[in-house]
Amino acid sequence: MSLLNDRVYDTNEGKTGTSLDRIRKIFHCSMEHLNSKGSVFEFGSGENFYWFSSGFDVPFFNQVTIYDRNEEVFEKAIKKFYDLNVVHSVFLGGSGLHHAQTLQARGYVNRGATPLMAYALDPSFDQYSIRPELEVRRVQSREDLEIAQQLLTSGFDMPPEIVAVYTEALFGNPNSFRYILLDGGVPVSTTHLIRTDKFLGCFDVTTPADHQRKSYGDELMKWVFATHASMGDELVVLQATLAGHSLYRKRSFQFLEHVQSWYMEDTNRMKRFTHHELHFDPYTLRPLTETDSELLVGYLNDAGMSQWMGMPSPFEEKDFAELLARWRTAQKNGLGINWVIEEEGVPVGMIACHHTDWKFKRTEIGYMTFAPSRGRGIIPSVTRSVAELLFNEYQMERVEVRTDVHNEASRRAAEKAGFTHEGSLRRNFLNKGEVSDDAIFSMIKDDLAG
Repeated sequence: MSLLNDRVYDTNEGKTGTSLDRIRKIFHCSMEHLNSKGSVFEFGSGENFYWFSSGFDVPFFNQVTIYDRNEEVFEKAIKKFYDLNVVHSVFLGGSGLHHAQTLQARGYVNRGATPLMAYALDPSFDQYSIRPELEVRRVQSREDLEIAQQLLTSGFDMPPEIVAVYTEALFGNPNSFRYILLDGGVPVSTTHLIRTDKFLGCFDVTTPADHQRKSYGDELMKWVFATHASMGDELVVLQATLAGHSLYRKRSFQFLEHVQSWYMEDTNRMKRFTHHELHFDPYTLRPLTETDSELLVGYLNDAGMSQWMGMPSPFEEKDFAELLARWRTAQKNGLGINWVIEEEGVPVGMIACHHTDWKFKRTEIGYMTFAPSRGRGIIPSVTRSVAELLFNEYQMERVEVRTDVHNEASRRAAEKAGFTHEGSLRRNFLNKGEVSDDAIFSMIKDDLAG
């Protein structure tokens, strides 16, 4: 164990703490060998995160691992996949686990925790002669590469075209050690190691189902350890699958940390509003900011406004700060966006999209006019323009307005904007302790021609 600690941790303090930065970096960056000429793989890293992407529509092959709790680091780490608009996976380790709730809110599916494990090679201990009927070959020929591809396809249930591209990227690389185990000439198991100095990242360990429970994986790993210990390699690190965890514990691998895996398998859930500033002459729509605190506190305490908004009464600065934080979180999570409406630089009202469902392509518009600007037709005009944007730029199928059945001004604004009254949602809204009915208005793209 002391040998393992010496090779894993950077400092004496780290031996009793969690100083794994060096191991994390070497492990993740070892995969950069895939980035060969003509490869579909692209790699990158930032402050405490590592990512790679591919041309595959498979979450596992578009992946980022985050070890930092900072929200700006998190957003930067996942931005690549949103720019590419591809399904992907996010792994959280260390203080990066802080972002688990954010991923859940954005529609990611948790696939459990993956243990990061390490084994210190020791040539005086790792000595092994494989059973006579078994043979291990390093993949160096096209024939053996095809055998390894067949084992990976069967063992991981991966599409053969993906396996082919993935394995081709490392074929012939002197730092790549892909092995196949044969029993009486029959391929039964495979593994892959990537060398960085005296460090080995271990990947692709698999034994197809029809060859399992015969100790093939154990035989292969013992041979690999002995071979690479004699070569002078010092440390093997891997992320264990649930099926492989017992094998690695049996081979004296030590647990370093757990990394949560989260999968985004539906690009519809990745949609976000990106029009942060809009111009609908004579109006400009811009984001709400901290500097709007006094403005909004004043107007949301106006009796004509507060009776319909469902906000705390009286509405105070702390309420504004909480509201702004909620709206910003909703925007990051793809649920909505809020704008202040200005006319010649003067705030005259607000409009927002919320309760957005990107899968079914529908959203809801909410609005309010500030007291000095009421009665001028601002909201119907801006609401119509925002609806047109939603249909044309975001391909929405349906846009709604919901308002208290007793809010006549809001109902008139929806109708003037071209929305159709569909009826009421009974007992649907809670405002200041009282439950009321919502009038529901809708618009579809065909209505724009009317």
